[in-house]
Amino acid sequence: MKQRVALFLGLAVLLSGTLLPIRKDTKLLLDEIQKLSSQIKTLSDDIASVRQKLRIMEDKINALVRTGADETQNRENVALSLQFLKEEINEMKNKVSEVIDRLKSAPPVVSGAATPGGEDAVSEDIQSPENTYYTAYSDYMKKNYDLAIQGFQQFINLFPQNVLADNALYWIGECYYSQKMFDQAVATFSRLIDNYADGDKTAAATLKKGYALIEMGRESEGISVLRQLITQFPLSEEASLAQQKIRDISQ
Repeated sequence: MKQRVALFLGLAVLLSGTLLPIRKDTKLLLDEIQKLSSQIKTLSDDIASVRQKLRIMEDKINALVRTGADETQNRENVALSLQFLKEEINEMKNKVSEVIDRLKSAPPVVSGAATPGGEDAVSEDIQSPENTYYTAYSDYMKKNYDLAIQGFQQFINLFPQNVLADNALYWIGECYYSQKMFDQAVATFSRLIDNYADGDKTAAATLKKGYALIEMGRESEGISVLRQLITQFPLSEEASLAQQKIRDISQ
């Protein structure tokens, strides 16, 4: 009798020892399934957001074409609108690439292992270059210039080697220019021209530096900067705007 009781107890202990890890594995698998479901929903939301933004951009481009047909339309406003569209197109390209990458690579399911990095991984995602840049850009579009300056400066501090660093500096200059803080605008555009001479914002920064100097009453300096722009980037839209500005001042 005692042997049977001992055998029964031993079996119970053995079963409990095997069932416990099975239950843990099952719970971990359920947790992973929930995470995957959440990620799939996020991807679906991202795709829907991309489609909506594409429709909005299409409307903007059509509106820009219509206004561009009006000869009385301010060419500077058209050029600035084109810059906005370029930024948004770059944002869309990054977003689409991100969604495609996430669709291609299924997240690993590692039972019993914690997510590498934990909260730090979430923090890094929040402070990714794209999120930091486009949060600041969104503030600029909403005319929250002080927030935009802080955001773009944070981007430059965190990601000084990123390809958008000169863009961030340019939009800081635009923030100052929009607030008629022309001294700061000139300093910012000069910094961009000096540090990113081969960047794609150099011509635009030179143009706005010339404009800012003229707004400050320093016409001869401003015209000199605009002439330099025409010489350096003769076929650019900015050069055409610079020529028009010089003609307007000379009249």
